[in-house]
Amino acid sequence: MIVDGHAHVFAAAPARRRPRKPAGSIDADTPAERELVPPGRDAPVEGLLELMAASGVGQAVLVALDGSWRADQAVADAVDRHPGRFASVAVAGGDELGWTAGNPVDALRERRAEFPFDALRTSWLGTPSRPLADSPALPVLRALAEAGMPLWSYLPPSQFGLLEQLVTALPELPVVLNHLGFCPHDMQVDEHLRPRFHDPFPTDLVTGLLRLADAPNVHLMVSGQYALSAGPPPYPDLFELTRKLAAAFGPDRLLWGSDHPWPSRVPGYPELLGLVDAALPDLTPAGRDELFGGTARRLFPSLRGS
Repeated sequence: MIVDGHAHVFAAAPARRRPRKPAGSIDADTPAERELVPPGRDAPVEGLLELMAASGVGQAVLVALDGSWRADQAVADAVDRHPGRFASVAVAGGDELGWTAGNPVDALRERRAEFPFDALRTSWLGTPSRPLADSPALPVLRALAEAGMPLWSYLPPSQFGLLEQLVTALPELPVVLNHLGFCPHDMQVDEHLRPRFHDPFPTDLVTGLLRLADAPNVHLMVSGQYALSAGPPPYPDLFELTRKLAAAFGPDRLLWGSDHPWPSRVPGYPELLGLVDAALPDLTPAGRDELFGGTARRLFPSLRGS
């Protein structure tokens, strides 16, 4: 069974949908974010299920659009209405990251009581000029490690050093590097209302990603090519990088994701599956099975046995 390892569902919302976030968060309310999800744009789970059925995809990991209650509820509702089909990822907010006066671990537990998500996505691990040991987010990172809950990593360049400290300090914590491990910065929105990034893989980042491959609990998502390539599908300018990273991580630590809904119309959801075969033609059948489902099911017990 194929698993889509990274997709978004969300309801349409009025203007100013997102709350303002503290400085340093990649999820902060910016002009590009508002352009990407303008008032009235939605991504209902029914649309995703239709695309999955037409493409032979049986399950998916749903990632909340942001850390708001509204985003949590859109994912929680989809999971509740379709048992066994979805795992869920919440986006860390200020309470869980220790930006507020309360206990961040208590905040994590209280949030999971309302929305029992399976993993946590973050764009912030701590102050770049200070060691991870001083980070107010460290208690929650430890709690995730103890529970075996994956950390969905979507960190800007300034946070990469802290990520390297994290995989050494908490080697048991499962970490998934989103979208070939690139570090989001200076996001633009293209004519198809999709995210777009320039110079996503500077040499020092690629070197760092190859170092992270030495940490056995770090995984790599093969996704996001539409936003990272300078050319048309099948995005051959990313082939060399994808093959180098795939060889370093191995197929049992790779997973495929669509990043629905952004590329589901252009180039199209079925075409996203074919990008993997174009970039990694030498995958064995067993390795392909790992990338297209086995890795995701190991990370998310809720997807097993369905």
